[in-house]
Amino acid sequence: MSLYDLRYTHAEAARAARAGRRPAPTKTLRRITSWQPRVLDGRDGSLAVEIATAEGRARLQGRLGAQRIRGLHHAGHDMDDVDIPPVRHRHGGLWHA
Repeated sequence: MSLYDLRYTHAEAARAARAGRRPAPTKTLRRITSWQPRVLDGRDGSLAVEIATAEGRARLQGRLGAQRIRGLHHAGHDMDDVDIPPVRHRHGGLWHA
């Protein structure tokens, strides 16, 4: 990938200081090579896939729990003794209860 960037050179900053003006930036071409690691922690796949899989499992468990509670409610069971675990949200790699 190629990106253009505007930078101030030391020479331009010195010339501008002597002339009493602001320095003019110079257009600089930067080349960037990016890649995605194939193996993390000795396991195949990336960390993002593992997080997505864990989050998908957590969402599935939440849906199954809600479905079970709805089934109990529609069947006429007493809902005072039903244990409803708190919803867990994942933000920035941290789990918050």
